Amino acid sequence: MLKKIVHIVFATLLLLTTMGLMVSKHYCGGHMVSVSVFHQADSCCGDSGCCNDETRFFQVKDDFSAPAVFSVPVTAEFDLFTQLIWQAGVLLPYETEEEHSFIGQTPPPLTVMEKLAEQQVYLL
Repeated sequence: MLKKIVHIVFATLLLLTTMGLMVSKHYCGGHMVSVSVFHQADSCCGDSGCCNDETRFFQVKDDFSAPAVFSVPVTAEFDLFTQLIWQAGVLLPYETEEEHSFIGQTPPPLTVMEKLAEQQVYLL
């Protein structure tokens, strides 16, 4: 339960910092009268000249998105190309192997480790 609460708090914190946070303060005669988040602070008096409004906008400047362009180094392209050619049999002569028939033959008996592995349950 605590883990879920921590995840929600961190997700909210990340959302607020990337979205931006506007804090507005209203001062009257040098004393703070009201504070507001996401909208303008309430004014206590009209245009008497004793009031002062201060607004600050906080936002993280980092970009958390993945890069749009993925570049592959030239050496990796060359290695991939030669590997594909080699596997296709174009670069090296194609050799055939003798076909083996296993029909009628029984498989070897299972080892102790294989028997234990069949009885175990793996939770992912």
